[in-house]
Amino acid sequence: MSGYLAVVSTPIGNLADLSDRAAETLETADIIACEDTRMTRKLLALTGRKTNAKLVPYHDHNGAAMRPRLLADIADGNRVALVSDAGTPLVSDPGYKLVAACHEQQLRVFAVPGASAPLAALAAAGLPSDRFLFAGFIPATEKAARASLMEFQSLPVTTIWFDTPKRLLRSLALMQEIFGPRLAVVARELTKLHEDIQRAPIPELIETYRHRDSIKGEIVILVEGAAMQETEFDDIELAIMVRREMEQGSLRDAVNAVTEITGLPRKRIYKLALDMES
Repeated sequence: MSGYLAVVSTPIGNLADLSDRAAETLETADIIACEDTRMTRKLLALTGRKTNAKLVPYHDHNGAAMRPRLLADIADGNRVALVSDAGTPLVSDPGYKLVAACHEQQLRVFAVPGASAPLAALAAAGLPSDRFLFAGFIPATEKAARASLMEFQSLPVTTIWFDTPKRLLRSLALMQEIFGPRLAVVARELTKLHEDIQRAPIPELIETYRHRDSIKGEIVILVEGAAMQETEFDDIELAIMVRREMEQGSLRDAVNAVTEITGLPRKRIYKLALDMES
């Protein structure tokens, strides 16, 4: 069989979430590129899975040096599996650079889907899921965190963030300042024994966690999007949206789509689209 890169999802807590396909891919791999080889060895031991694969580290600090080696291995016919410590690779890790390089060299890439903390949290949150945006980790410093949150203040989509127990209350306070009393969800320790999902307006979530003796575990925060009337679009933003929609359909369809997304008068969108075509 020719070489390939398999992007393999691993459990985020519950070991039963390792799929048979994922297990088989790891068992038959020649090389497993791991965020942390110790975590992957522990996963294999706990699930009783055996492999003759060589485990090698692949992370932020060694990615530039490791990518050429892994690409050469795949080109030589080796089966390489890429895993993170937990969940789906490429979500907040450097894996996408390896995937991109494989495509550039016309090497086979496929995904073995499975657990993902952002999607698990979204599924259990009860927030709109037709349009959502994963924004990664909330920055460590207050200044950077505020700037990052401000980027998403006016978007009418559910936003999803990773955070740490130590910074949770600070992050919620910033969210109250920037987003107001929107409905939000804090999902903690997903799929694990002490899984905890709290859904309430942001001020209520602050009170809930302010009175907790301790906050532990991995955390996902979800916040509902801005109401349409809260969102303001300038002509440049609207032109970008119209142009994107027109690439997939007619002018009329583009106008209808942007009108529905923004809630703005159709007349304004139609005039803008006509001006773009003239």
